[in-house]
Amino acid sequence: MGRYSSLFRMMKGFETQFEADGKGGYVYRLRGKGRPIPVSDGERRRFIDQYFSRIVPIYGAMLAATMMFFLIFYGRVLHSSTVLPSKVIFSDPFFYEGMILIALPIIVLMYWLAEAPARALKGRAAIGPEPTRDEKRAIGFRKMSYGRMALIALVGGGSYRFILDGYWDRRWFFMPPLIVSVVAVQAFRKWRFERLHPDLS
Repeated sequence: MGRYSSLFRMMKGFETQFEADGKGGYVYRLRGKGRPIPVSDGERRRFIDQYFSRIVPIYGAMLAATMMFFLIFYGRVLHSSTVLPSKVIFSDPFFYEGMILIALPIIVLMYWLAEAPARALKGRAAIGPEPTRDEKRAIGFRKMSYGRMALIALVGGGSYRFILDGYWDRRWFFMPPLIVSVVAVQAFRKWRFERLHPDLS
């Protein structure tokens, strides 16, 4: 379910780059923060359909590749160790390195595809300026809810259990406090910005 929700969020995020102009057309803003470039309803639909038709099989390929890697790794450990396979897998740094090597290039490709409209509309004149620095920050902070940050911090802090139980290599001990610290800093920045700029929040 989480995988499908991630894909849905990516699709929804792509669509939100197009804003109705109130005249039957749309304006495109790269990542919601770029210059407003006018596009027709047909162009918007074509960009969205093209993105969806490419991102779904690529996302599926990433899931299939990571699952195949896990099964191969699991099978190798199952035949070479008497210890619980899951405990060996999640404590082996090579497992995480392999997962990153599989996912990273595909994630980069997905980000590149998400910026296809910006490349296609590069020569088209904008109808207004880019948002100000504060407006861009407001857009970014609006995408980060306190609830989601709290969940990330909770999962990050709770991951210490995997290290204590031996499921994760002890060299990962710095990750839980790092995750919690980053979330805490972002939550403070969001709170402070909203206090200083209530008109943009």
